[in-house]
Amino acid sequence: MRQRMVVLGSACALSSATQDNTFLFFDSPGGGLLIDCAGSPFHKLLKVSGEPGKLRGVILTHAHPDHIYGLPSLIHELWLWGREEPFYIYANLRTQRTARTLIGLFDLWDKPMPLELVPIPQEEGFLLLENDEYAIHTTPVRHLGPTNAVRVTPKIGKRVVTYSSDTRPCKELVALAKGSDLLFLECTAEEPHRVHLTPEQAGEIAQEAGGKELVLVHYLESMAQDPEGTIARVKKFFGGPVRLAQDFEAYAL
Repeated sequence: MRQRMVVLGSACALSSATQDNTFLFFDSPGGGLLIDCAGSPFHKLLKVSGEPGKLRGVILTHAHPDHIYGLPSLIHELWLWGREEPFYIYANLRTQRTARTLIGLFDLWDKPMPLELVPIPQEEGFLLLENDEYAIHTTPVRHLGPTNAVRVTPKIGKRVVTYSSDTRPCKELVALAKGSDLLFLECTAEEPHRVHLTPEQAGEIAQEAGGKELVLVHYLESMAQDPEGTIARVKKFFGGPVRLAQDFEAYAL
């Protein structure tokens, strides 16, 4: 089985009839990871043929509702499913506080499945995880509150992936994304914005980072209605392939 990155949701904070809020599933033979946790995560893992019981844990990039609200549902369903192995929750300290509150509200700490909260420090290029299958680095980006972008370097597959999370343009993201084969960049603003990217800015970041392929996520419904126009705006600055992510599509690594 090869590694892959699966889009479980591709919309911005305001979802639509066809798109859930953005979150990703890194699928790897020895156990996958969610990157953020939006709606119905257990159901979606089943739908994309992921095995929820093999899920190692979740990386939460920041504490905004659309990136974290599915966490208690996931923990609850894993418990009902019968999981007893530890479940790891990787998050910066502010996001950990929100996760702790959500888990406590639903009395999920006392279940047989141990929950392990692992801090993500606000360090550039921090090595969060490494095993025989992959290495994962994080770096702080510029959003409302502490937020981390994520880079996955497969040791089984061949394509390095970087996910921006929510951010305005910043050198930290460019540094993390250098040479990535696949870039998942947010694209939430039609005009320059203090905490989000426009299509043009996503293209500039991809070009500066030397990315090979760009996939837009966390994008507006207006962009979904005009994908060709959105892609044309990106391609003014980036020469590689560009597409708008769709829910449940998978990218082989």
